[in-house]
Amino acid sequence: MDIRAKLGVVLLVAAILLGLVSTRSAGAASVVVDAATGAVLSAEAPNHLWYPASLTKLMTVYVALTEIGAGRLSLADKLTVSVRAASVPPVRFGLEAGQAITVRQAIDVAIVASGNDAAIALAEKIGGSEERFADMMTKTAHSLGMTRTLFRNATGLPDDEQVTTARDMAVLALALIRNYPQYYPLFNQRKVTIGKRSRGTINALLGSYKGADGFKTGFTCGSGYNLVASAKRDGRRVIGVVLGSTSRARRASRMTMLLDAAFARAAAKGVAVTETALADDDAGAPPTVISGTTCATHGDGEGAVIAAARAGAWGIAFGSFADRKKAEAVLAAASRQLGPLAGAKAAIAPRSYNGVKQWTAMIVGISQGAAGKACKKLWARNAYCLALRPEVLGNKGMAWR
Repeated sequence: MDIRAKLGVVLLVAAILLGLVSTRSAGAASVVVDAATGAVLSAEAPNHLWYPASLTKLMTVYVALTEIGAGRLSLADKLTVSVRAASVPPVRFGLEAGQAITVRQAIDVAIVASGNDAAIALAEKIGGSEERFADMMTKTAHSLGMTRTLFRNATGLPDDEQVTTARDMAVLALALIRNYPQYYPLFNQRKVTIGKRSRGTINALLGSYKGADGFKTGFTCGSGYNLVASAKRDGRRVIGVVLGSTSRARRASRMTMLLDAAFARAAAKGVAVTETALADDDAGAPPTVISGTTCATHGDGEGAVIAAARAGAWGIAFGSFADRKKAEAVLAAASRQLGPLAGAKAAIAPRSYNGVKQWTAMIVGISQGAAGKACKKLWARNAYCLALRPEVLGNKGMAWR
């Protein structure tokens, strides 16, 4: 990206933060390509800027494979998990500071369990620091033709400057298959185990869609539910990208529909994804943002709670209400008072008390320290706040539900 283009992104982000530019409500961005030709089979806003969330880890792994291909790294090489990597906000696999793992194990955790701890450990091994590694990621992205992508971290945790597009993610998926076919099976693993700890894949499409055999999911409240998928039927492979779905179910159904339509079509000889033109309404467009409240309203609140508990994260509850809209208002007010919290996911979780359905306003996915500080801040304002450790958060029989 040239200096003017990069400056444009920076100025645009500043404008968003200052309220000078209004972000569009989350809609749909997608692209489906024929893997053999790169031809675009379908597309919707393919060049619109988006937050990648954990799709970022596809580039983290691509850079690692590039280092392996160049002989500067091997899958058997050992790395030591730093304090920073071990304490990164969830999703975490549970690696401990000082623990020694192999590069292969770090890659497996990053892909299968979307472990942020493994992604940072890998970044530090290769780049010396996550910041330097992120620079490597961006340079690699631009060398592949991912013209609108910028990386600022190896995990996909929220960063206003870290942006991509559906088209760019399709370019990356094609590069992984074409440049490192021998490593493609890594993206089809269903479980990762290190020592006594084991996690299943978070990519449900691998088990639900016939022919699906690889790639990655991603989610933050800013990005919505993202997915890059690859599937093969009757000797033909197609790659799909969906960005910004409002739930896991909608993400899966959207991808299923797109892939089914692609397989139903004859092999295309049209415009390659690398040649997709930038539409007028894409130029300079800010990333689509799903606000915390919208995320909680439309997303899978219970799923977010369970996922946070399984990842060893804490949560905070702001009260339970018979009126869901009241819960959403309380959540929005608490979020404004607390400001950004690393790893936080807003959630409106259903609960039943004495046979009456209620809704709990929550933030989940944060560290123990962050939960404690958040509640102290709200208590000082005479507001209700309950910190919930992972064991309590994931127990459906607990009274807070």
